[in-house]
Amino acid sequence: MCSLEDDMKRKMSRLGVVSHVGVVLSFVIFVTFIIFIYIIVRPALGTGNNQGLLDYFKEVLIERASAELTSVSILIDTVNPQTCVQLLGFFDKVDIVNRTIVSNKDGNVLDAKISGQGLFVATPGNEIFLKIYGSEEFNTTETGTMSDCQPLSEGSEYTFGLIKSEKNIFEKRIIQIIESYNNNYESLKLELNLAQGNEFRLDFIYANGTLISTEEKEVLVNVFVDEFPIQYISKDAVREFGSLNVGIW
Repeated sequence: MCSLEDDMKRKMSRLGVVSHVGVVLSFVIFVTFIIFIYIIVRPALGTGNNQGLLDYFKEVLIERASAELTSVSILIDTVNPQTCVQLLGFFDKVDIVNRTIVSNKDGNVLDAKISGQGLFVATPGNEIFLKIYGSEEFNTTETGTMSDCQPLSEGSEYTFGLIKSEKNIFEKRIIQIIESYNNNYESLKLELNLAQGNEFRLDFIYANGTLISTEEKEVLVNVFVDEFPIQYISKDAVREFGSLNVGIW
């Protein structure tokens, strides 16, 4: 009788253990399922925040890469075009910095020098139309004069056309950002006001496919990437097209 009772107790004990194990297994399966669903859904949940951060960073990046550019059109209306002209009082007439680039109607850069308030320009093609660009992003124009330059007076021998000042993206500034990234990344993040814990990378892509990139970093999370077209000012004051590829995480 005692043996039968002991046998029943052992069976009931085993059933209790089995029942407990089943509950634990069920709980583990449930938690695993929840984690799996979270992993699947998490990228979608974070997309809005990533897009907002990316849009903000693009604005900051474009602002950092932009600077003022002043462009001045000049029509030379003297009877006898010369291979070198001196625009008398040019800098008295227009608010433009002494970092200038002068080009002809075809966009070819012409030699230029500054003396006082006058601008000397070599015009080997007897150009009658000049485009003069001024920006702090250009190199300082050489000072001095040119021999055999015909002095032209504004209003009688040369005429101002359109004068325009506006902010533009500069190739020089984009390259500076990439160099700053490679040399002092944390300082650049502070300058761009990028919050602690947010990281980024940048590619500058020319129209011909040439690529200038920031240094590679080891990334253990998903990178949110966007590429967008830009128009920028080259070192020769030519408007060029390219794109920026930005990644954040």
